[in-house]
Parts: sequence; C-alpha cells; structure tokens
Amino acid sequence: MKNLIFTLLLVSIALWLSACSGESQPPVQQQAAAETAEVTDNPFGMKVEQLAEGVYAIVSPARGFPSADNLGWNSNTAFVVTGDGVLMFDTGSSEAIGAALRDLIRTVTDQPVRWIINSHVHGDHWLGNSAFMADEPEQIIASDITIALMKEQGDEWLSRFYSMTNGAIGSFDLVPARDAVTESGSYQFADTEAYILRSERAHAPGDIALWLPAQRVLLAADVVYTERGPATFDSNVQGWIAMLDEMLALEPEVVLPGHGPVGGFEAVQNMRNYFQTLWDIVEEGYNAGMMDHEIAAQAREQMADFEAIYPGMDDILGESVSHIYLQVEAALF
Repeated sequence: MKNLIFTLLLVSIALWLSACSGESQPPVQQQAAAETAEVTDNPFGMKVEQLAEGVYAIVSPARGFPSADNLGWNSNTAFVVTGDGVLMFDTGSSEAIGAALRDLIRTVTDQPVRWIINSHVHGDHWLGNSAFMADEPEQIIASDITIALMKEQGDEWLSRFYSMTNGAIGSFDLVPARDAVTESGSYQFADTEAYILRSERAHAPGDIALWLPAQRVLLAADVVYTERGPATFDSNVQGWIAMLDEMLALEPEVVLPGHGPVGGFEAVQNMRNYFQTLWDIVEEGYNAGMMDHEIAAQAREQMADFEAIYPGMDDILGESVSHIYLQVEAALF
C-alpha cells in the first residue's frame, strides 16, 4: 500500500512538471533582506547571499521541479559558519549540485561541513548529501519520520529525478540522514544556538525547519514558498497551517523559503493566508455538496489576488483543491 501511495505521489509530480514546463520567463524581482556575494564559476550559476552575520543562502532561480534545463537544481540551500565548522541546511538534488554548493562554501570559509540538516524527504533537499562526505560530517540530521522515508523512497527519488532531468543529475550513492529529531527543541552547533521545529506532517511527513534566534533568521524549507505556488501532493494542510503559526510566533526578520527568493515575516504570513483561505473555500464547498472540480473553479475566482504573490498558482490550484478535498473529507471521520 505504501508503494502504491508513493507511486501516486510521483505521478502527481510528473503531471505538475509537465504542466509547468512552459514557464521559462524570469521570476519577478523582489526586495529581500539579503546581500549578494561573489558569483563562482559553476555550471549552475550559483551565488551566495548573506542573510545575516555568518548565515548565507544559495537560492535557485528555478520555479518548477528538477528538469534538464535547470540540471536538477531547483531548491534553496543555506549554511551557517560557526566558530568551529559549517552547518549545512539542505543539499540539493544530486551529488553534482552538492559538490557545487561545497565549492561555493569554500569561497566564504575553509572550515569543513560538520553538520548537515535535511528538511524533509523530497529528493531535491537531500540527494546532494554524498558530496559532503569528504568533510566527514559529525551529524546528518532529519526527523525520525524523514529518515525512515529516505531509506524507503530514496531509490525512487533518484530514479525519478534522473528521468526528469534526462540524466543530468548523474548516478551516485545515496547518503540518508542518520541522526533523528523526534521533537522540536534547541540545539548547539559550536558557538551557534539554533532551534529545530519539527512537524508530524506539514508540506511533507516529518518536516523540520531551523530557527536562528540570535540572527532572527528562519530557514523554512518547503513550509514556505515565494514566487511559486506550493506543492501539496504530500501534505497535511492543517498540519502545515499549524507549523506556519509556530513560525509566525517567532517573528522572523529574514526567511529563506524552500523555493523562491528570500523574504521576511510577510512570506510566512502570505503562506498562512493562502492555505487558510483555500481550506475554507474547499471545506465550504464540500459541505455544500460540491465536487472538487466545481470548487476549483470557485477557488480560482476567489483567490485571484494571490496570483500576484505566487505567479503560476493557477496551474497547481486545481490539484491542491483535490488534495485538500480528501483531507476535509478525512477530517470528518
């Protein structure tokens, strides 16, 4: 049954990728609390943005799934330079992407990567782990739920991304996380204090995010999107809203989403408003006896203002309505 569910999720990814394949226009430029640092010579065109003292982001310009055009690089990464080593947050979709990220870190510091945090099981956030093994990281951290799913689904993610990128990600060994987070809590990485937020299921099963209180920086992963409609195929939207509420309570000044440019507090608020509005529309339609495709038409009309925040949202809204429709129904039993 688990394999069937995962296969259906992968089909959902492939269908959305096909729908988004024509989106080649550059993203809308957005002001963010980040400074652009040196651009390095790599096939992905990566660059470093400084978010705060010792905290850096590497932001993908892609707004869709891994593809041949983006060489598989579609997700954001961050790293924190501590007094004794580097803390890495997410590692991309392939060993080649991870290697490019590692080279870019070396332009900022020659300290090794001592800790890796993987936010969730989707392959674009952890398949690059293997590129950092030369640094001999002390910990590769994810939630207990994510670690179990990595072992179960890892080969499928690798195979799917290889196909989606026409082989651009290459072949490599998988390195799942091994150090489990079972609940939210404070962590110390050398001289850097951090707080890991853990969810049973928000965007995906076992999501975690990283809060840096001294810098007031939130590494939100896919719990927050900017300039792209959020993917809901693996979600629990009520859990997602609850995790967004936890993030809002932190009052972050700088927010790194899993996809899209750096934002601030408003990025979290926008995401929360989006999901609460969508849930309310679907729930009201369900209670009125409407089918999901009927509700989708209504949602497009009532949520038109969100298109300015999430360009291309209309392409995935119908799919999200269908996912939430099932969740609304399940909540009644």
